[in-house]
Amino acid sequence: MRRRTFTTFATLAAFTLTMPAIADTQTPGAVQATAEQIRQLLSGNTISGTWSGTTYKQYYHSNGVTVYVEDGRPPSRGKWRVKEDANEYDSWWEQTGWTPYVVMMTNDGFAWVNGDTLEPFEVLGGKQVNF
Repeated sequence: MRRRTFTTFATLAAFTLTMPAIADTQTPGAVQATAEQIRQLLSGNTISGTWSGTTYKQYYHSNGVTVYVEDGRPPSRGKWRVKEDANEYDSWWEQTGWTPYVVMMTNDGFAWVNGDTLEPFEVLGGKQVNF
C-alpha cells in the first residue's frame, strides 16, 4: 500500500511540475497555453471577444500580419508572433511596439490575461473580418 501511494504521489508531482503555469485569477482550471498551442489556435484564424468591455474581432494571418477590428472603428494593422521561450503571444502596434500576452485555456474555451482578469474569446475558423 505504501509503495502504491508513493508511486501515485510521485506521478502527480511530476505531472504538476511539467504543467504550464496557472494564471493568478479567480478562474479555477485555467492553464497557460504553450507556444505551439497558441500558434495553432491563431494562425490563419479570427478571434472574437471583448477587451475591457469593448467588442472586437482580430484576424491572424499565417505570415505574421494581424488586423484588429473594434466595433464602430476602422481596422488597425499590426504584427504578431509567438515567444517560444515564454509561451506567450506577442503583438506589435505602431503606438506600443511589441507587447507580450498570455493565452489561457479555460473550462469555457480561451482567454487573454489582462492584469488579474481573464478576457474570454472564441476562435472562428479562417478570415472572418472585412478590411
